[in-house]
Amino acid sequence: MIDVLIVGAGPTGLTAGCLLARAGLRVRAVRKHRPFSGHSRASVIWPHALEILADTGALDAVAATGGRVTALGYYSSGTPIARFELDRLTDTRFGYALGASQHDTEAALEAAFRAAGGELEDGEVVDLEQDDGQVRVRVRADGRDLQHSARYLIGADGASSTVRDLLGITMADVGPRVRFRIADALVDGLPGDEAGYCWTPGGGLAIGPHDRHAFRLAHRLAPGSPDAAAPADPAAFQRILDERGPRHARPVVREILATADFDTRFAVADRFGAGRCFLAGDSAHLMAPAGGQGMNAGMLDAAALSRRIVEARKNGTEEDFLPDYDTERQNAIRLIMATAVEHAKDGGLGAEADIADRDRRYAAIGSDPQAHLERVARMCQLHVPGHRPARV
Repeated sequence: MIDVLIVGAGPTGLTAGCLLARAGLRVRAVRKHRPFSGHSRASVIWPHALEILADTGALDAVAATGGRVTALGYYSSGTPIARFELDRLTDTRFGYALGASQHDTEAALEAAFRAAGGELEDGEVVDLEQDDGQVRVRVRADGRDLQHSARYLIGADGASSTVRDLLGITMADVGPRVRFRIADALVDGLPGDEAGYCWTPGGGLAIGPHDRHAFRLAHRLAPGSPDAAAPADPAAFQRILDERGPRHARPVVREILATADFDTRFAVADRFGAGRCFLAGDSAHLMAPAGGQGMNAGMLDAAALSRRIVEARKNGTEEDFLPDYDTERQNAIRLIMATAVEHAKDGGLGAEADIADRDRRYAAIGSDPQAHLERVARMCQLHVPGHRPARV
């Protein structure tokens, strides 16, 4: 019997796997799909998640491909209204975020997981049962059913989580459902160290380094809008940049590397586990990409859960730590979700008076040192339970 079976091998599952394996536990991860599509949704790793990434052993590999984000720029109809500097943060050793493709992040985490002794296999979980001492899981791979047993199971298998369904846990919407279009593109004229949020009455646009060469462009597709009907080609993204992007930069789209349209929602599971089985990442909570909060929240879940499992194994206790994990992460997700929902609402304003009020509010926050720091800390998820000050 192994210590931990992880279902899912995305950033959340692999983060948990690295932390557990590096602590000396025997860990196996099962993934339903072959790894690494050429396109990914997540692209920003905030300072709190960077602290965790450092503990996985994967930080150097991700940093080698990622671009540093040192500021958050906000624009209203192309005009700057606020700029928030990450190097003002005082309770973390990371005064920056990393713009890195999920492909590269997963590749680095997988390498670190294997190097720490973690086992990775392809397969699909089709059933599970548990008693007081273990979880038994049936995995289907290449037409055969395999049996696994583990002391604990982590369900990190995404929005359509099989583990969540098998545990009978439901997920309820707590915000709007939205459709987004994203592209990874080579763009001239954009600042390489800034995550930009460009808002206009006609819609918003998020811009940020996707790695050291490309930018991630993301905008909402309103039902029936011209954007929804337009092709995802360089001309369409150039038009969006011209209409919504920073005017002083005059960015030019040179090449579209990859595009995707997808539906997303704000939703939270009613509980983050049952017995010896736990949920983490998108299997436990979902949020729209506004502010880049989702993947980072999953990595924080992984750290919070791994810490408890390691303590239980090293202390030789069988204490039920699910209530503690559930309470901490539910509270944290509420805070993170509030930031994401607020960000989405601010970017979706259309009335002139509301826009003017928002612009004044952001300008005031940007010019007040304490409010400036608090805003950056919220975006970087440093305000949530579980954050530990930088080690020296």
